[in-house]
Amino acid sequence: MVARSLRCVLGMWVVLHGASVYSQNVLPPTVNEYVYELPPAWTATPYPDGLVLMSPPSATNERCVFTVWPMRPSGTDLLRDASSAFQEIYRQYEPRNLTVRGTPMPTTVARGMSGQGWEYVLVKRGVAPPGSPESRLAFVLAIKLRDRLAVISGVSRDPLVSTCMGELAGNVWPRFFYSLSFRGWTPTDQSDAMRQKMAGTWTAATGTAATQFVFAVDGRYLDAAATRRPRTTQAYFGSGAYTLRGNAISLTPDGERPETGFVRVEDESTDEGRTWTPVLYLLRVSAVDGRDYEVRYLK
Repeated sequence: MVARSLRCVLGMWVVLHGASVYSQNVLPPTVNEYVYELPPAWTATPYPDGLVLMSPPSATNERCVFTVWPMRPSGTDLLRDASSAFQEIYRQYEPRNLTVRGTPMPTTVARGMSGQGWEYVLVKRGVAPPGSPESRLAFVLAIKLRDRLAVISGVSRDPLVSTCMGELAGNVWPRFFYSLSFRGWTPTDQSDAMRQKMAGTWTAATGTAATQFVFAVDGRYLDAAATRRPRTTQAYFGSGAYTLRGNAISLTPDGERPETGFVRVEDESTDEGRTWTPVLYLLRVSAVDGRDYEVRYLK
């Protein structure tokens, strides 16, 4: 990777590619091997050393920015590869552990296996230009494709206010991640392995409510909210059946229509990989407003 810098444009940092930002745009060949669904109204701008994906300004004047980098040889340790890529891309910037509001912005590392069978590591850290009071959440996604490493990076505002990778206002990352694939990569069925990882009780708690799912390896599930509704049969475990295809999940309550969504199970660490916590993410579409809602569950 070539040395890069960031600057603030319309309230959002974008990746600049040195002097080449004004040169003729010719993409490196390996960037064309990434396949993904660009969010509505986003633009893709090619540069000689990468591809910048950018949203239009949001109501809060935030631009979502992802950068797709050329592939490079992978090492023997994907976590080390991801950390090295992060340090290289954001090497001119200082680490930050607080948001501009003064709330914690801890480093997190997640590792997992996609429904297509490729291994990945996602690193998130706070960064800022030297001496600047502004901070952003920066991320690097590193994907091992046999002997090659695919890398995608990006920056967003504080997760509590961001419309890019936010917890409340909006999060475009899950849909982008689930759409991601690679030319030349033959997907392998991960259903059995995914069911093993999903097996058990998962709980999501907020300040006002708690939801819970129990998944069994035989394809049955128990929705804690559903168990409060009358059922004509409880002859076997659960309140419905689920099926998997890649990261897509279909949840079919007994006697009702199926609901589709996306799911992934990751191990997350907040201490640079010394300890790990299993986390399940379940994305579903609201029947009320048609928006995506992704819920984070802990085991």
